[in-house]
Amino acid sequence: MALAIPVPAPEAAHAADLAQSFWQRAAELGALDEQQRLAAIERGWSSSWLAALRQNLHLKPVELEPLLALSEATMARRTREQVALDLVASERLDRLVEVISMAYGVFEQPASTEAWLKAPHPLLHQISPLQHCRTSIGAGQVRRLLQALEQGAPA
Repeated sequence: MALAIPVPAPEAAHAADLAQSFWQRAAELGALDEQQRLAAIERGWSSSWLAALRQNLHLKPVELEPLLALSEATMARRTREQVALDLVASERLDRLVEVISMAYGVFEQPASTEAWLKAPHPLLHQISPLQHCRTSIGAGQVRRLLQALEQGAPA
């Protein structure tokens, strides 16, 4: 099976397809090596991922804004115009999808993955793992926490 790299798609049907297979696609993207991820970031992630994140993690635009450093208006415009995300937003989105993929690998179910990502965590100073991914250092802490969970530490 070929791994899908997040490139802009001209057809509107892509957004529906992406939302439908979000968890599978996130797991596949999490398996990309760094060179493949870097190439995808430099090309720009598809803006259809914005809607897929909101739909599958049940996020309001205001919750997604700080994670990607994009305003609600910019997210709406890029999604409407099917414009690829810029380098900074693509890198932030890559960071989120990597953590989401890891969490899905640990929890194995969309509902439990979403619940863990959105719940305040005592080891993250009562901030949710998802919100802790606003920075690369925070995302690194979440990845280490997920690695510990994989090795049997309590959630």
